[in-house]
Amino acid sequence: MEEVKITVDGKELTVAKGTLLIDACEANGIYIPRFCYHKHLTKSGNCRMCLVKIEKTPKPQPSCMTPVADGMIVHTRTPEIDAMRKAMLEFVLINHPLDCPICDKAGECMLQDQYMEFSGDKSRFNETKVAKEKLYHFSDRILYDAERCITCSRCVRFTSEVSKTNKLGLVLRGDSSYVSLAPGDTFDDPYSDCVTDICPVGALTSKQFRFKERVWNLHKTPSICAGCSRGCNISIETKDNQVYRVRPIENEHVNKSWMCNFGRDYYVHPTAERLTSQRSKKNDLDYNTFIKEVTPIFKENGAKMAFIVSSHATNEELALAKQLADVIGVKDIFTKSDREWKEDSGEVKEDDILITADKTPNLAGVKKTFTKAKDISTLTVSPFTHAFVWGVNASVKDLTKLKLIVLSTERDVVSDKADYLIAGQTPAEKHGSFTNIDGLVQPFRRAIRGEQNTSDLQFFVDVLKTLGETPLGRTVDEVRAAL
Repeated sequence: MEEVKITVDGKELTVAKGTLLIDACEANGIYIPRFCYHKHLTKSGNCRMCLVKIEKTPKPQPSCMTPVADGMIVHTRTPEIDAMRKAMLEFVLINHPLDCPICDKAGECMLQDQYMEFSGDKSRFNETKVAKEKLYHFSDRILYDAERCITCSRCVRFTSEVSKTNKLGLVLRGDSSYVSLAPGDTFDDPYSDCVTDICPVGALTSKQFRFKERVWNLHKTPSICAGCSRGCNISIETKDNQVYRVRPIENEHVNKSWMCNFGRDYYVHPTAERLTSQRSKKNDLDYNTFIKEVTPIFKENGAKMAFIVSSHATNEELALAKQLADVIGVKDIFTKSDREWKEDSGEVKEDDILITADKTPNLAGVKKTFTKAKDISTLTVSPFTHAFVWGVNASVKDLTKLKLIVLSTERDVVSDKADYLIAGQTPAEKHGSFTNIDGLVQPFRRAIRGEQNTSDLQFFVDVLKTLGETPLGRTVDEVRAAL
């Protein structure tokens, strides 16, 4: 790729030819303020906050619309540019309400941040502010406050260019302008919550999160969405071991800046009945007793055991599960989808944006680890006396007639019939990595602590240790330290 040299604020930069000036500056640690500009949307150039001075150019230019050129000399902070930004902020704030104390965007609002950085002056506006709609219900998920809106058009461009529903538009002009749906329409877009992420102010807010918690109180953990095999990069935001919201993290090669509504609900409003602790068919057991009782069953019945693997498992857990299967002599390993699409769920089955038909996060990792595994649809119980069932949705007729060891997070028919049952952890409760639909391995970290359940990884480590094996050819402490 051809490169050019430019000079920004006295600093010489080498960037790819054709790069927008705003991107070139940001990639080199020089921040240019903006409202309307977004990396993954078309450029509108309507907020005028990103104006810069380019030598030999008579007027300031919007850096979001200007590609770099060889030898370009740029100034991002001059008295003239600072005065323009200050004037733009004063203009934007003329009709903006003083809602900061009650606004969910407070603490991550671009208008707040840029006002403090580039202006800070008191308003000179003494006239009556233009009153607009405060509670405009776009849908059962999104609330619009027209008074806070600065008409940057990010949300409009998102529905036109990304989700392609064309649900939102700007109507009227001047200080009467606002974002609107078509008359009688509703914002039923499977990606609608993305507009709350990209709104630079508090005009578009999530009803799910509205007034729940201040953003500066939330702990943000980078993670990978387990809602489907796309593997969207996400931030799980928590307080007191509770998930309050989930938002996308930019990854140019996976999900850009987006994620679907279902992925957010998957973490914030889980619907499954969680399992807790561990038990045999007759008694509740402490963890150490459980390991001592199930280990001999694995050892003595491996050759007669159907080994059914979870597609919600991490790659690290799968490696230990494979070692266990090899040690005990398992002959038949089966894969399954722990979650499948249901027509009456309201969930999108698949699309050409992000959502995939495979509703599990690591089926690719399962198939890579267990290369000779068969699909669970081929399982017949007649050759087996025992089964190890990992995860939910092992819907095989007569499976419950076998002696069952079940490791799962959710209650289902199989877990109710288990001879030995231990509660595992959800993706939000553990460390590890998933392999997405494109074969990309992505690590993630634990966002919340599991309560009354056991790390799947720990379970395999302890079973192998009880069998006298060193997990993954290393000591138990080395495995734990590495993960």
